[in-house]
Amino acid sequence: MKRSFTVVCFAVLFALLLSGGAQAIEIFVWQHDNNLRVNDPVFNSSLTATQAITRTLNALDLDFDLNRNLPNDLSDYDVVITALSFYCPG
Repeated sequence: MKRSFTVVCFAVLFALLLSGGAQAIEIFVWQHDNNLRVNDPVFNSSLTATQAITRTLNALDLDFDLNRNLPNDLSDYDVVITALSFYCPG
């Protein structure tokens, strides 16, 4: 999970750099996980993949839109994030 947090942070920072830094970026989070909860050591609680992403964005004080339905037109957004849940072989 710590790796996911790092990947999200780098993706957001990269988008900020591309957008000029001072401009607001539009972020869409597509909730496309299977609601499988795992123990997250970063937030010290049981979260789904989407909850981990949205908590990270909230911690970074970034505004975002969250929806289970993917919009037909994504051109309004600078960043689209989706989590396909966790996979635990076993």
